[in-house]
Amino acid sequence: MTALLAAPALALSACADSTDVDDSDITDEAVEEAPEEFGVAVDNIANERAVGVDAAVPALEDLGDLQQVDLGDTMGACAFTMDDKTLLLAGSPAQDRARGTGVIQVAGRDRVLAGSELGGPDAISAGPTMTDGEYTVQIERASAGTEADAETMGYEATLLVRKDGANEVSYGPGTWMCGV
Repeated sequence: MTALLAAPALALSACADSTDVDDSDITDEAVEEAPEEFGVAVDNIANERAVGVDAAVPALEDLGDLQQVDLGDTMGACAFTMDDKTLLLAGSPAQDRARGTGVIQVAGRDRVLAGSELGGPDAISAGPTMTDGEYTVQIERASAGTEADAETMGYEATLLVRKDGANEVSYGPGTWMCGV
């Protein structure tokens, strides 16, 4: 089998011209004009690598009348507000090992989210991460809060939203208000 493969190669090498070609005077204009790094425009054409394009995360909408939002059996609740709009409402049953529930609204539809950690109301107040499998939200709040009334604390916070684990949108600064 090796002899069969070697025969054509040997025949081609015998036909080759033994004269060396001097190509030192030939220039490759494409190489000379190419930019050294990516991100440089040549003749108004962008020269960037597109590794993948993720769809934009749809904007969250105001939940509206919070009395109409059903979180189930909860002990108190927390709400993220920004520009007088409530974008996330979350709560948890009173048990320390309970997983919280949250609601956001996208494209006119309420999306119910489950807390990613157990911890009851304290985990919700501390700033939960919640998901419905498609959307993931995370509250990043300040450690020190201000007392709004006897049973309500407010914290400066940012709401991060990811769709399908891809692009991330940040809402903030806003307020993470928690009360009983």
